Amino acid sequence: MEENNLEEQNIRSLQSNQKCYVRFINTTDRTIEIMWINFTGQYVRYRILEKSDYIDVNTYKTHPWIAKDFLTKDVLHIDKKFVYNPKSTREYIQERYPERHIPENHEARLRAFISLPVYSLRYSCLLALRNRIYREEDVDQLCLPKNLSDDLKKVIIKRNRECSLQSTYLQL
Repeated sequence: MEENNLEEQNIRSLQSNQKCYVRFINTTDRTIEIMWINFTGQYVRYRILEKSDYIDVNTYKTHPWIAKDFLTKDVLHIDKKFVYNPKSTREYIQERYPERHIPENHEARLRAFISLPVYSLRYSCLLALRNRIYREEDVDQLCLPKNLSDDLKKVIIKRNRECSLQSTYLQL
């Protein structure tokens, strides 16, 4: 699948000793969730952002973040990656302008743009079908090749599982 299974990658926050200042900016036309991945690898919803909204976050270099579409739960890109790992201002400037002198304690808020990933035509079609089919049993009525049918069922199951987790969370 296009969207790597992030849960299987053991992504989690590590130490909290190098501060980073980030502005997450929603450049999509979707409502999105900004989520911090905590020390045990669990996603912690930080904020919901509407189209063109932003939020300033004080975080740490080893604290990963993700963005998800609020309705579909699709993982979106933050600075063209599925998982955003913050950088210090100093590190960011040194990567782009290696010859520039940077004062020792110079810190500024870095912009992190949230955007839609570019999927393959195949995966985009699976997502489009998924958004119109609610039960995996209904896939069998489409007369698709087995590999497409299996993949479509997987994206439906994943969407339904994540949406049911959200409704459980909202009821608490």
